[in-house]
Amino acid sequence: MRKLVLLFVASTIIISCQSERSKKESEIRNELKKIINEVGLPGINLAISMPNNELWTISEGYSDKEKQSIMKPEDVMFSGSTGKTFCAALILQLQDEGKLNVDDSLSKYFGNEEWFGKIANSRDLTLRMLLNHTSGLERYEFDDSISIKLKENPDKIWTGVERLSHIFGKPALHEAGNGWAYSDTNYILLGMLIEKLIENEYYAELEKRFFQPLKLENTFPGNNREIKGLITGYSIYSKEFAVPEKVLLENGKFAFNPQMEFTGGGIACTASDLAKWGKLYYGGKVFSQNAYKLMITPSFQKTNLQDNAKYGMACFVWNDDGRISFGHTGFFPGYVTIVEYIPGNNICIAMQWNTDKKNPEKSLHMYLENIKEIVKKH
Repeated sequence: MRKLVLLFVASTIIISCQSERSKKESEIRNELKKIINEVGLPGINLAISMPNNELWTISEGYSDKEKQSIMKPEDVMFSGSTGKTFCAALILQLQDEGKLNVDDSLSKYFGNEEWFGKIANSRDLTLRMLLNHTSGLERYEFDDSISIKLKENPDKIWTGVERLSHIFGKPALHEAGNGWAYSDTNYILLGMLIEKLIENEYYAELEKRFFQPLKLENTFPGNNREIKGLITGYSIYSKEFAVPEKVLLENGKFAFNPQMEFTGGGIACTASDLAKWGKLYYGGKVFSQNAYKLMITPSFQKTNLQDNAKYGMACFVWNDDGRISFGHTGFFPGYVTIVEYIPGNNICIAMQWNTDKKNPEKSLHMYLENIKEIVKKH
């Protein structure tokens, strides 16, 4: 009799939990619908890694407006600058292995290269400055000739030096270490350093160190115009990036070779994989505790990020009335992304939109506020 009572109680608890989760997911779905209507989005994918690592996945809207294809959790999108987390994680692991130190001078590794003196602040740069965007280096991808090259040769394979050539001779934005300016150029240099030190191709190393062992089965290198499971995105920057509004062509290829982005982002994934990875990275599970402290500690320089966020190493540091969270946003033509980890609740949320259209008055971080409150109550 006692066993029957216990079984009944256990069953009641399970049913109650399932009912509670269903209720919360319905509330979150309503929030996603509000976002779609407010911003005018095709669709959204949202994933939440709960404290017990259970994954909640919620999709809303369309993966393809014209075909009326419903968005699904397994849909893959480019994740933009959230991919910097993989580059930073690899750099921090190399520090743990004694192969470098983040306070090393960049000239230690590239000082003898013919191109090195052509970049601003070259002799004063350290790896730390690259990681936290205090180098003063211009953004190579904002050079006007980039879009012309992408249009003329969408299959072009870029070298590191070719990317850097777009900032050769350009003045520094500020003295090295004495200011803050977000720049993909910083992470391109880190990617070049990684390949120099490990004598392996960057994405092959990510596969070996992260993708396979962590079972990130729907995370892919952004080094090919055809990505498994990639859905189309919609861009409002057709002129700026030389892409059509619908960035995935009818033949299934992206408008240009995303290999151009490299370690400035360079990843395509599902929201589920990004939520899993975000918890591991921002929870300090992929490197030493000393490296973790380096990663989450913001530079002393004031940023121009929304929400008064500070910046560590591939790490936005948000402080909402004393509630600290870590994460990153991402942009790639046709897509925007945010991943946010709340250490106080051990929850990680990833959200992807299949458009690069945003509300200029409201940050992606702000769009997660109501969703975080719903999850925390659970």
